[in-house]
Amino acid sequence: MSFRAAAASDEDLCISIIHEALAQNINFIDTAPVYGESERVLGKALEGRRGEVVLATKVWQTDGASARSSVERSLKLLRTDVIDLLQIHNMAGWREITPTLQKLKEEGLVRHIGITDRQPENYGEVVEAMRTGAYETIQIPYFLGETSCRAEVLPLAREMNMGVIVMRPFSQLMSRESLLRGVEASSGGRQLLGAGADEALSFLIDHGCETPGQGLLKHLLADPAVSSIIPATSKTDRIAENAAASDGNPLPPEVCERLESLVA
Repeated sequence: MSFRAAAASDEDLCISIIHEALAQNINFIDTAPVYGESERVLGKALEGRRGEVVLATKVWQTDGASARSSVERSLKLLRTDVIDLLQIHNMAGWREITPTLQKLKEEGLVRHIGITDRQPENYGEVVEAMRTGAYETIQIPYFLGETSCRAEVLPLAREMNMGVIVMRPFSQLMSRESLLRGVEASSGGRQLLGAGADEALSFLIDHGCETPGQGLLKHLLADPAVSSIIPATSKTDRIAENAAASDGNPLPPEVCERLESLVA
């Protein structure tokens, strides 16, 4: 899951979301220093339970000294002595700061290094970075209506044995009207199938989907290149719903094709 706390007033809600995620056996949490109070609140929420999660954060500095300072601050806020996955946020200064991150890894402060980018038009540079062999993961947007990562990024990730983390599975950039017809974009497609949702999606019920949102997650999990999906939410009751999509039964290829045809 992706974790963001915009203000200290979100603290109790955010902690309850994290604790519910742990209760649902969610074990990968992604955050960043630029996500408001998230690192501090996450550190508090994981007090005494740090070992239950793979903890990922990011760095968005463009010189080595500043990058090290950012990581040291993240370690303090997260109340941990090691970051499982440190990612270069939106490829910022990746050429300049990668040696520093590799040094932090040698020192045992970071276990793995990755890169992220939210703009598909930057995939040329993402591929360039991937080919250096310096990174173990990539984090990219991937959703119905945005599948350009399939052309080169995902095949290269499989070739290089890199983990693929999917951001924005419920992106507002998707033409949700053509998929859900009336289900609000901000809802993440949570209207129950078979209870007033568009009949065009009823075929998902036979594949373990109670909501359109679960269908979207299962669609991504059907891609063997995908390692993890990090849907964000501000509602505790959405955690169990999202977690249920990773039941080990992704959508069959023909069902994925049918779902994709709705936004073609």
